[in-house]
Order: sequence, then C-alpha cells, then structure tokens
Amino acid sequence: MQTVDARGKMCPQPVIMTKKAIEAGASEIKVIVDNAIAGQNVTRLLKSKGFEVVLEAENDLDIAVTGIKGDGPSEGEDGTSPSEDTRGRSNGPSGDSKAIAVIITRDILGGADRDLGEILIKGFLGTLHQLDDELIPETLAFMNEGVKLALKDSSTCESIIELEKKGCRILVCGTCVNHFGIADQVGVGEISNMFDISEAMLKADSILSL
Repeated sequence: MQTVDARGKMCPQPVIMTKKAIEAGASEIKVIVDNAIAGQNVTRLLKSKGFEVVLEAENDLDIAVTGIKGDGPSEGEDGTSPSEDTRGRSNGPSGDSKAIAVIITRDILGGADRDLGEILIKGFLGTLHQLDDELIPETLAFMNEGVKLALKDSSTCESIIELEKKGCRILVCGTCVNHFGIADQVGVGEISNMFDISEAMLKADSILSL
C-alpha cells in the first residue's frame, strides 16, 4: 500500500498529491492529512476514481484516508459523457447551451453600501433558481467572504439549496471556511478545494465573477 503524507500541506496539495499517486498506478493508497476538510476532499477524489474508502484516526491529531481500487467504473468510464450535466443538456461546444460557472467572492453584491449589497445578492440568488433549467449555471463556487452565503442561518441558503436541487454543483472553499472558523455552519453544497474549483471554472464555457 502506498502512503501519501499530506500533513501540513495547504489546499489543494493533498488532493494533487493523491491524484499523482493514482495516476502513477497506485491501487491501494493511504493518505494522511491533518484536518477534516482535507480528509473530505481526498475521500471525494478517491471515490470519484472508483476507490472504496475508509476514514480513521491516525493519531490524536491526524486522519488517515485509505482507498482500495474497486471493480466499479471510475468517473467517465461508465459510458456517460462528461460533457452532459444532470439536467441532460450538452455543455460542449456543439451543444445548444453553454456551461456557465459563477464564482462569488463576497457576501454582498455591488459597492460600499452593505445594506443594499445584501438585498441585491439575496435577490440575485433568489431569482437564479427560478430561471428555466437551461439557464441554471452548471457550477456555483463560493470563495473568500462569499462562503458566508452558504451558511445554514444565512438568508440566501434556501435559494442555493434550490439551485442544487436543479442540478447546479455548489462548491464552498474549504480554506475559506477554515479561515473564518465556520466549517460546521455550512448548510449547502460540498466543502471543496482549489483544485476542484479551478477545474470547474476552466471547464466552463463562460465564467461570471461576482
């Protein structure tokens, strides 16, 4: 079994180190990390590559994520096209619709007037989930102060949940929620990493930054 020691590594290094080990042919892998969010990110990657995963405490401080390659198909190996999202529309250049990714880095929309900015961002997200399915973004990524919009007690959480129900992938920056100490308050989406967020942005046909 190959061991990857990712303790002390900043996001997204634990994911990248694990990905390199998989690409090098590892079928049994143990990844040691020092925080829960890194463990979740590594777990998600391993599962997407067809690994059966077990999480356990390595010691009082660290987490061991053990993955063993299963017989099932990995992501993209089951005959489905990676260019088709959960709403059944084609997101490639030849499709009728374009894949849109939205990245939100603030918890308000607009300039210095915070009260107005809170009203505008709530209105934007509340309107977004009511649009026709073909207009719903493929990915909505929250970074920096934008992660606060995905908290359980935020006025925008329900709208984001509705977007997720419509097939929009919700990515919440793990480094950011750790920085603000609010990881346990996230109420929607997946606590993600810079690797997944960057990949989602670069695969999109269009990116809207707020």
